[in-house]
Formats: sequence, C-alpha cells, structure tokens
Amino acid sequence: MRAMLSFGLAAFTSALAFPAHAAETVIDQRNLMFVPGSATIAVGDTVRFTDSDRITHNITIVYPDGSTEDKGMDRYGEDTVVHFTKPGSYQVHCLIHPMMHMTITVK
Repeated sequence: MRAMLSFGLAAFTSALAFPAHAAETVIDQRNLMFVPGSATIAVGDTVRFTDSDRITHNITIVYPDGSTEDKGMDRYGEDTVVHFTKPGSYQVHCLIHPMMHMTITVK
C-alpha cells in the first residue's frame, strides 16, 4: 500500500512539472479585416491565420522591440501559423491592405 501511495504521489508531482500543451488561436482574414481584431495568448501558444477572403493578404508581424517579420502571402483557403515565444504586444498588419491591422498580446 505504501509503495502504491509513493508511486501515485511521484506520478502526480511529475505531471505538475510539465507545462500544459500550447494552445492555438485562430485569426481569420475576412472582409478586409483580421477577425477578431485582438487576441491575448500565453507564451508558447500559436496563432493560425486563415484567409476566408477570396483575395490575397500579407501577414507582417511587428515585434515588441520594433523589428518586423514578413510571413508572406496568404491566398484564399491557405493558413499561416506563427509561434509566439516571448511576452509582449505584437502588431499584425497586411501590407497589401493598410486598413487591416490587429494586436496580439502574449503573456
């Protein structure tokens, strides 16, 4: 009985030592907007950008330090997945359609 209790306690504490699986948030590009227009995620999570518009969009990420990364073009039905590894406020823009922008907050 004591051995089973020790094993169970060890299994329980080792399970606590590993972080939960990263979550994925979906941001759609439709009607010339990012929907939703903002998102809050945890460090390690991913954002899947989908394109429901029948036109091409661009995804450019502005990092908290001001540097930018062009994730390329998204065409109708295509997805771009971005993994966020550091906390901060990230701006997302479509360079083709300047009115398209959003904020992703990583905590």
